[in-house]
Amino acid sequence: GICSASIFGYTDAKTLEYAEKLGLALQLTNIIRDVGEDARIGRIYLPVNELQQFNVTAADLLAGKYSDNFTQLMQFQTKRAQAAYDEAYALLPQADRRAQRTGLIMAAIYRALLDEIERDGFQVLHQRTSLTPIRKLWLAWKTYVKG
Repeated sequence: GICSASIFGYTDAKTLEYAEKLGLALQLTNIIRDVGEDARIGRIYLPVNELQQFNVTAADLLAGKYSDNFTQLMQFQTKRAQAAYDEAYALLPQADRRAQRTGLIMAAIYRALLDEIERDGFQVLHQRTSLTPIRKLWLAWKTYVKG
């Protein structure tokens, strides 16, 4: 995030705080989206203590087993990611919004993806949720115009 913000340009050092928080939000979204895909190759990126907190085992993820506990875990992860997006937006100084449009477009697309995953009931163990190219284009255009 910080590297991207530097490439896009900024005038206020607070923009780097925004970039760091946005990078976290994007990564959290990736982890949520890819839980099943990662498990199928033997990788789990969710913290062990949080798996334990929600009584979800590594074996559950590796087996693609859905449960109420899994849904609660995903809701918890989603709230964390949404909070990171909100914090990032709040940190971006108005003076740098135009320069940081690319990051804002990425955030709009990834946040919509996160919303879609949630609407779909966190069916991420057996499929990879994605947005259509036209929806991504619409979100990009809408975010660009909004500035």
